[in-house]
Amino acid sequence: MSIDVIKNIKRIEAEADEIRKKSLEDSRQILSDASAQSNQLLEKSLMAAENEAKDIIIQARKQANSEIEKYNNKISSECEAIKKDARVNLDKAAEIIIGRVVRSGGSS
Repeated sequence: MSIDVIKNIKRIEAEADEIRKKSLEDSRQILSDASAQSNQLLEKSLMAAENEAKDIIIQARKQANSEIEKYNNKISSECEAIKKDARVNLDKAAEIIIGRVVRSGGSS
């Protein structure tokens, strides 16, 4: 073999080694970038899920408060109706008692 061929082979082998090293560095960088991106996506997903959960809780509280207010109004109306009926019955009872007292007072 001639010296030129040997030099050429060594040069090509050196270039191949450089290409391998560069490929290894590139693949490590790609993996590092992919890992960083996946961590960022995970963080964004977690934040989005937390925000969505907060929104769901806020909406549930609003709905619950609305239902509570509706039931409070209904109960208040029912209480007023019961009080009104009680006043009518109280007035009737007072008339009956007064009538009996007057009658028994007049009989004595």
